Amino acid sequence: MLSRIQAEPGVSRAELARRFGFSEMAATRIARDLLGADIIEEFELSEENSSSQRRLGRPRKGLRINPKGVVAAGITVSAYFSEVSICDANGQTIARREVSNSSFEDATETARIYSNALRDLIKDTGINTSRIVGVGVALSAKTSPDRSKIIRSEYFGWDNDGGQFWDEVRHNTGLPVVIENIANALALSEMRFGAAQGVSEFALAHVATFAGVGVVSEARVVRGASGDAGRIGHFRSHRRPLRCTCGRDDCLNLSATGFGLLAKLGTLDHDTFEHSKLPVYATSLLDLVDNDANSEHLNDAGGLLAEALDPLTKLLAPELIILSGTLGSNSAYFDGTKEKLTTEYGYGSDSGFRLVKGEVSPAEAASLLALHTFCYSDWLDFERLNAHASDHDKGTAYA
Repeated sequence: MLSRIQAEPGVSRAELARRFGFSEMAATRIARDLLGADIIEEFELSEENSSSQRRLGRPRKGLRINPKGVVAAGITVSAYFSEVSICDANGQTIARREVSNSSFEDATETARIYSNALRDLIKDTGINTSRIVGVGVALSAKTSPDRSKIIRSEYFGWDNDGGQFWDEVRHNTGLPVVIENIANALALSEMRFGAAQGVSEFALAHVATFAGVGVVSEARVVRGASGDAGRIGHFRSHRRPLRCTCGRDDCLNLSATGFGLLAKLGTLDHDTFEHSKLPVYATSLLDLVDNDANSEHLNDAGGLLAEALDPLTKLLAPELIILSGTLGSNSAYFDGTKEKLTTEYGYGSDSGFRLVKGEVSPAEAASLLALHTFCYSDWLDFERLNAHASDHDKGTAYA
């Protein structure tokens, strides 16, 4: 019900009752509880037609999310967008801070650096911690089904951390924590707040140093039996004089990604991906995409991604394909993908799916992940929020 109020500001109790199949009395009771916990607010609706005669009786009232009622926090662990952030209940960023971190060798130490930075941000902004629903962590890694453990990260070179990252963030912030693969975090954020609102079947390709895909079906992330769904970077592509983290020389990660582009342009002095060089890869790729002279190379790399997206669209039949990330959001790269899908694979108005750029940045995805997980889902801790509703002025989770 809270998700419906967020998606349809102004919805009435009667409309909610009809939508969910319960009585208007039950809808009124639930709305009263959410109002009492400062999570939603009631407002008078304006007339749909200002020229029509005003209706007699009580003015119509609708429900909407109280943007200051709750907030969510995020940690984005990346060599590109290394940030901690806080957003309001409507997903608008209200505070953010870059985190200086030149090494990602140890998962627990990385968690300590980022969670301490988040704790300081919360303190400096004066936000009431009792109104923070939780912390989202977005990073390039495979996570456990309950999103409390990092199982493996090819990008950072981490093995199973046994939940140490989660424990460190939880200990330093005192808040609920969820850890999610960056492509999945972006997909959930786009579904709730971005390009995929109202879309239940879509895929998001996050392309930066490497590539990964977040697949959403029936409004849920597809994880697969092993939790490894979305590893498009290991699709077979063109052979290169490079070595992927998996040991092969023909993965998409070596041709359609930042690592492949940097190697092609002679920026790298090595042919095997090195975890210690993450900041170098990020800085070099950001410089590359900012240089218009590289547009043709970016366009070609986008075309190579199209070769992997074509079978993906035939297999999944999505309504939408979203390109995101440092490369995916680049215009030349995006155009290269679209052009090759069109010229070689028949992409057009009758293809059954649309190709679009993402609207949510990786830096925003972590806090939006927390909001989606801990506010607009069954994980909402209503009792905690309700218990502390009287501890602050109405509607002021932050000043």
